[in-house]
Amino acid sequence: MLRVYAKIQTLILVLFSTVLLSGCNGNVGSYSPWSSSNNINTGVMSNNPESMPNIAWQTPGERQVLSDQSAAGVPVPPATPVPPVASEAVPAAPHQKIIVSILLPLSGTKSGLGQSMLKAAQMALFDIGSANFELVPRDTKSTRDGTIAAAQSALNAHSALILGPIFADDLKAIKPIVSPTHTPIIAFTTDWTLAGDNTYIMGFLPFTQVMRVVKYAQDHGYSKLAVYAPQTDYSDVVISTLQKSGIPVVHVNRYSPKQMDLSASVQQFATSSKSGEGFDFDALMLPLGSEGLRTLVTKLNSNGISQRNVKFIGTGLWDDATLYNNPALYGGWFSAPDPDLRADFEKRYQENYGAAPLRLSSLAYDATALAAVLARSAPDASATYTQQAITNPRGFAGIDGIFRFRNDGLSERGLAVLELRSGSPKVVDPAPTAFVSSGT
Repeated sequence: MLRVYAKIQTLILVLFSTVLLSGCNGNVGSYSPWSSSNNINTGVMSNNPESMPNIAWQTPGERQVLSDQSAAGVPVPPATPVPPVASEAVPAAPHQKIIVSILLPLSGTKSGLGQSMLKAAQMALFDIGSANFELVPRDTKSTRDGTIAAAQSALNAHSALILGPIFADDLKAIKPIVSPTHTPIIAFTTDWTLAGDNTYIMGFLPFTQVMRVVKYAQDHGYSKLAVYAPQTDYSDVVISTLQKSGIPVVHVNRYSPKQMDLSASVQQFATSSKSGEGFDFDALMLPLGSEGLRTLVTKLNSNGISQRNVKFIGTGLWDDATLYNNPALYGGWFSAPDPDLRADFEKRYQENYGAAPLRLSSLAYDATALAAVLARSAPDASATYTQQAITNPRGFAGIDGIFRFRNDGLSERGLAVLELRSGSPKVVDPAPTAFVSSGT
């Protein structure tokens, strides 16, 4: 057992042999992340160990070693969450453990998501945790006030890093409290406007998703793009990313998300884009998901716009099992993490807890694993979660593939391109294994 542990520890300790020399101030300010598409890094395929993330602890082989270790008698993480600690101040001590707080809704209306993410974090502790690292769950109670109290409790306990919260409004509420202390936050939200000031956004951002799938479509002969999208902030970013990229966009059609009947809007769109026996675009970006996408595709098909004459493409919002049985979408492409990469995690989660993990649970695993690995090689809490460490240019390999944080607090991910087919998506272009150049 000790020999196996020593092997894994050695692999982990060489993780951060590369250090990023930062020339950025780390504040996103008025920066528009889609204003310079050349800065959106979608990664490359590489077997060069000098460029690949050096994280053997999250490769399938090392996870198997850890699974064998579990089978040998090491206890599985408990299904019952550890209760949050009290909010009173804890005196700092020179040799105190490195404390990381994770802010999750363990009670209240969002408790199902919070409990699932906590269980994933406990799995990461079991796989990666070390003697000098302590993860403390703090219940946000699914409310703004509860999140503020949880953040204050984390600061009172001298947390070296805060993981979470999940929701943008909660992050907005705690940033004024946390920022003056210079305590870094790795949040699970997708609200890129909150990045910077020592806040890192780990959620799945649309910029890389858009560029990844559109460039793949271009490489396969689709050169005339149209967009049909609801009037939402998310769609605004998708369209801005496309317009700044230099990719020809021949039509942009918007509609109110409150609009109940799209029949007239879709008919007008189909009529105005007619060209001979076809349409004047060959690919159609549909940046929405769930019931909204199913309804829109039905209307498009009724007006002659289908996969038979154009290629439907989308973002990670298509990564939704409820869409896998919709024949109108079969053949469509979207970009998302490779589902095969998280298959082992989902299997082990099911075995440990008797239920499938919710989709965002992998973020909690990866964030906890990252925090634990950084703690292993740090001399003390103050030197653990520096900007240089968090923004390592080689990045990290997680449950959802490679990712890294930029100095502005945004994240870049290596994504696969998937094609919707009956029952499940199929990878048609693998996710990259390494990043090129350093983050912005």
